[in-house]
Amino acid sequence: MAIGDHLADVKVLYGVAGCADTSKCLFAAAEKGIDIEGKHIDVDSPSDMAQIQAGSPFGILPVLKDVDFYVYGIEAILSYLDDKGFGKSLVPRNSVATAKQYQWSYVARNVFAPEVKKISDGNTDSAALEKVKSILSELDVQLKTKTQRGDYIAGEFSLADIHWAPYIHACCLYGHEALIDALPAVKTWWSHMKVRKSTSKENYVAYTVLPSLDEIRNKTLRSVSINA
Repeated sequence: MAIGDHLADVKVLYGVAGCADTSKCLFAAAEKGIDIEGKHIDVDSPSDMAQIQAGSPFGILPVLKDVDFYVYGIEAILSYLDDKGFGKSLVPRNSVATAKQYQWSYVARNVFAPEVKKISDGNTDSAALEKVKSILSELDVQLKTKTQRGDYIAGEFSLADIHWAPYIHACCLYGHEALIDALPAVKTWWSHMKVRKSTSKENYVAYTVLPSLDEIRNKTLRSVSINA
């Protein structure tokens, strides 16, 4: 095998365009200075799903392939990328900040995400819209907390911000940006997220890996090419 062929096989992310967990993996890779080739998997395609069986025997997506090592599931992939990459850890060292990070990550995935799905891609669920507003209001309060340090959800930038980013992005993609703009602290946080340079100190803005509507509809998954 030629050296170039070997390098080309390193770090491939198999996921779904528009899937929040897939976007989180790309965001984390961008933050940590890790180049990743993104490959969209059609979950309704037997051949596509068969392709990932070697690395994900339960059919769990996303899947990260690093040479001949496979990692599947969002928690495992984010942990792997955090340890494998460069720069500051995405898990705060302070115990209070760490606890808040895990709390707000849980809220993003298990409380906020289901409601966002109900108001995305043409869906008009008025009850879900009110729930989204309520959850965002609580996030606004957290971001205003005087005891925290830094501009992010747990104070310093952490996995909590990565967990929230795809859902806030979805709100904006599907015409609900006014919900973000109505809350000063959330609006400021999101403004920071859209321009901040990566944790790894690379000249790269992780926000740019989040998908456009056209990419979601055309099933196109972005890659992370920091050193291209």
